[in-house]
Amino acid sequence: MGHSIRRWWPALLAALCTAIWAPRPAAADSDTAVLILAHGSGSSWQKTIRRAAKGADLPCPYRVFFGMGDTLAERNELQEDVRDLEDKGAHTIIVIPMLVSSYSEAARQWRYLLGMDVQAGFINNPLFPVEKHAVIRYGEPLNDSAVVVEILLDRTQEISSDPAKESVVIVSNGPNDDADNARWLQILASLSARLRERGGFYSVEGASLRDEAPVAVRRQSVEMLRRRIEAIGNAGRRPLVVSLLLAPGGIEHKLGLELRGLNYAFNTKTLLPDARISDWIRSQVP
Repeated sequence: MGHSIRRWWPALLAALCTAIWAPRPAAADSDTAVLILAHGSGSSWQKTIRRAAKGADLPCPYRVFFGMGDTLAERNELQEDVRDLEDKGAHTIIVIPMLVSSYSEAARQWRYLLGMDVQAGFINNPLFPVEKHAVIRYGEPLNDSAVVVEILLDRTQEISSDPAKESVVIVSNGPNDDADNARWLQILASLSARLRERGGFYSVEGASLRDEAPVAVRRQSVEMLRRRIEAIGNAGRRPLVVSLLLAPGGIEHKLGLELRGLNYAFNTKTLLPDARISDWIRSQVP
């Protein structure tokens, strides 16, 4: 028996050393979790967001919160999500805001509720921030990231026939606040410059519809958009309209009504569904 053990001991020791020190596949820390934040906008819209989250194949527990965070019920729901992730062992929660822009009431409200900002997004309805023990690592929305450029380029090329003679207008929802809108338009300008370079279009510009702003503000935004598309056509170029919206079920179908009577090509597709958004979600988790 002793002789047998001595014979196999070197191989057994080598196997143990390999098991202990061999490199392992990269994965998120066991004490890390992910909280995905998204607007609530109907069951179909939410299913699209959940499919994108599932497609990210995250290596740790995650929850998806839907809502603006401007009601007590939504604040409490966010609290439950944080507690659930902490109960699963999370010492760090990576927050991924599923927004096309950093500049809106909802963006500020989420940061406030999670203790990342002292100023609430909705100041007329004060709510206490959620209680938490985990460290919150709050990420950036999509903004002018490369994945947005790639998807918008695909959406535009689907309706393009002669880029050098076409002018693209990227239309997004836009915020209510004027200062937010100015910053939002800067993001659109960045996207426009890169889309023009990549696609070879005559021109690319952005516009915000400001769908939830006061009636007079929204009407002015619609009129400006109509005038721009009409001016493009009068200059002898073909107007191409693409929407910068996260998921179907938003304003993409309203746009057709607002632009009736004009001559243009319109791709109503939103950013989702697209596997590249799932890849972007996964890239936010080290």
